Amino acid sequence: MTRNGKRGFIYARLFTFLLISMMDRINMSVAGSSVAAEMHLSSVALGYLFSSFLWIYIICLLPAGALTDRLGTRRAVGCAVACWSVFQMLSGLAPTMMTLLFARLGLGLFESPTNLGANRVIREWASRSERGLASATWISGSLAGPSVGALLVAWLVSDFGWRLSFIITGLLGLGWAALWLLVFRSPEKAAWLSAAERTKILAERDIGQTADDARSIGYRGLLASPTMWGLAATQGCLTYTAYFFLTWLPGYMQMARGFTIMRSGVYTALPYALAIVFCLLLSHVIDHLLDTNTLRSGKRRYAVALGRLATSVVLLTPFASSMTEVVPLLTIALTFSAASQSWNFALTNDLLRTQADVGRAVAFLTLGGNSFGVMAPIVTGYLVSSTGSFTIPFFVCGALAVLGAVLALVMTRGVIGAENRMTMPLAVEPAD
Repeated sequence: MTRNGKRGFIYARLFTFLLISMMDRINMSVAGSSVAAEMHLSSVALGYLFSSFLWIYIICLLPAGALTDRLGTRRAVGCAVACWSVFQMLSGLAPTMMTLLFARLGLGLFESPTNLGANRVIREWASRSERGLASATWISGSLAGPSVGALLVAWLVSDFGWRLSFIITGLLGLGWAALWLLVFRSPEKAAWLSAAERTKILAERDIGQTADDARSIGYRGLLASPTMWGLAATQGCLTYTAYFFLTWLPGYMQMARGFTIMRSGVYTALPYALAIVFCLLLSHVIDHLLDTNTLRSGKRRYAVALGRLATSVVLLTPFASSMTEVVPLLTIALTFSAASQSWNFALTNDLLRTQADVGRAVAFLTLGGNSFGVMAPIVTGYLVSSTGSFTIPFFVCGALAVLGAVLALVMTRGVIGAENRMTMPLAVEPAD
């Protein structure tokens, strides 16, 4: 925090931002068996319920990206968290599966600006040489959310019932949104930021940017970029694995390992918690190994590929005989799954010409990711139902991890928007 000045405070806020988001998502995963018992749901129906928030989430990504670029991060992020927290609380009040499904769709609608807003904040506040660590700090919230959420929700469900767990996590989100709207401003307008640090941020966040680079290429330019398609395809392989862990890891602990809800929460939380530390350390090292010229040429792709290969150890999990073997395997897989996601987001910012298109580019990236991710809960539900085992679902995750490494190496080798920068109109900058 000291070395990064007040920027560290912003990175910490992004960490808690994703923590809240992921805690709200994993709530359904931990409470799933209790919900299924009360509403008489099969594992297939539960798989659809797990993935339901992603359906409208995916549909809304592209318009949310454009809206985030226009509104600015303060308003887009603050309002999104407040609204999705209301739907999180409504989940706890749902009397039937259909009303619960409606609440989950509302959660997906207002969570759609999550990645877009966070990456625009990183582009605004982090220098290129610090971008990997900033992205890793943010993405570590995706590990902390399940870690904290698995324990908190398991305790709430065990002692007070699944409905109260949704209400309490929703209230936490409302408190976060109020504080964000009160405190957050862009570097240009943050009164609590020193003049020296403001100058440093503005000078280093877009090293070497020219007047032509400040022009927006819009969705038309992004669609014309082969690199953007490569990044999105890589993200698809990353996100499938992430959502498999997020939605089915507690269920795996309960169904395959025979644990209680509380014990499954502990063994879900432990590898997620360990992965936070290792993810931040790895990203700190990667940032120090890559200089400015290397970053501008997109060499961060090698870190993404390495992370995907390491994630493939998830293949070994079903064959582990005890939790002393399972926990290290899951910790390695979760560490490199999260780290490679953060590096892929940072790589997108490295290769993107202008801040004016960050929301749109990350929307495109997230759409690619969640087009795969939405299938993970459903495919896993069918595979577990038909085979009575988690072996094939783990194999699918491992195979996609290897595919993601290949895609990162061969399809992310150009600058996004280099072909379009002279022909597109100037971007309209938001208020903050």
